[in-house]
Amino acid sequence: MTECLQRNRSQEEEIALDFLASGIDVFIGGGVDFFTKREDGRDLINEFTRQGYAVKQDLEEIRSFEGSKLLGLTAPRANGRLSDRGDMLPISTETAINVLKQNEKGFFLMVEGSFIDSGGHANNTIQIVEEVLDLDRAIGKALDFAAKDGQTLIVVASDHETGGMTINGGSFESGMVKGEFTTGGHTGVMTPIFAYGPGASEFGGIMENTDIHAKIYKLLFGEK
Repeated sequence: MTECLQRNRSQEEEIALDFLASGIDVFIGGGVDFFTKREDGRDLINEFTRQGYAVKQDLEEIRSFEGSKLLGLTAPRANGRLSDRGDMLPISTETAINVLKQNEKGFFLMVEGSFIDSGGHANNTIQIVEEVLDLDRAIGKALDFAAKDGQTLIVVASDHETGGMTINGGSFESGMVKGEFTTGGHTGVMTPIFAYGPGASEFGGIMENTDIHAKIYKLLFGEK
């Protein structure tokens, strides 16, 4: 596998090239324009196809995919909010697991619910709630697999808190949540970490967020 690194996430076209060189088995997300409408004129979809990837842009085709190498492109650029993208995140999570579990040596999968952060920046309680619930459904797909497999570790973490959100009220009966915010930026508030499966005990207590990398590395490869 080729090591790839860009300095800024705004370098979308360069990152798309990194995927091509990475040897990754499956990745699903928005950004088809960065693969096809590029300043360098390259059509990366054709190049991925030549490398043996199936390229899918329809969510139902992604759901039903049964091969071993998948590029799923679900939006021209960024995916929209939940009302626009629907069940993309849990469907993509389940699809990725079905692709990766074919590897007898095991696999590593990262799933991101990135719009939770966007909701915090916007001080939008509704967006945060709907995005957390959507991520919870994706985690549920992973937990279903891990419970049956018995050899899979799931770690749920965040790199920071956004918005200084406090829950000031709510109702179990109506599902209403009342949130208040202190900022539109990131805060130093500690965030929870959850773990399930073999090695989950490594993630108890208070730690630096960079410790998560070290612990996962240790579990995968042993001591550094």
